[in-house]
Amino acid sequence: MKTYISALCCLGLIGCASTESNVIFSGQLNKYQEPKDGPLAYFGLETAKKTDGFGFQPHPHTAIIYERCPQNDRGKTTFGYVGDLQISTALPLGNPTTIKVKAGNPIFLAFGLIHPVNGYKCMSKHLFTPKNGKTYKFTNSTSWSACPTEAGVISQDGIAPIDNMESLDSAAVSELLEKGININREPCKT
Repeated sequence: MKTYISALCCLGLIGCASTESNVIFSGQLNKYQEPKDGPLAYFGLETAKKTDGFGFQPHPHTAIIYERCPQNDRGKTTFGYVGDLQISTALPLGNPTTIKVKAGNPIFLAFGLIHPVNGYKCMSKHLFTPKNGKTYKFTNSTSWSACPTEAGVISQDGIAPIDNMESLDSAAVSELLEKGININREPCKT
């Protein structure tokens, strides 16, 4: 019995092995600021369960948002960091929450769990172009052993697949860099 309790405590504090291909987003955090004008789309972000199985709220899940920067002289596509936001029923945005994003411009979204105590990271990574007036739904798992995100666009017929969405869940750092996504939270250079 003592071993069983020790194992449960260990799992509760440490979690399981990460499944996120060693991609760590570093650099200065900025709070996500919604666009004020122009064509808009909406992201509905939530966690699949509102408790962790023991009746407690799960640790907040983080959404990290990048937008494609204006083309530079060399014609290379780059994505600049726009900001982070956290999803939890205990936070002002709530769980689920809906935020505004720019439409018509490609966006990179990393959404999942970044646990500050035990260092566990598990995030789904998506690259696509939101369409004006559309609402995109992202529901992240609260499981320690897997962290898939269900993604779709809300339509009259329910939830439909997102057109031309590229899933980068298993992408290594080098693959993200090739696509112009810096993982150092660097904004677009103006």
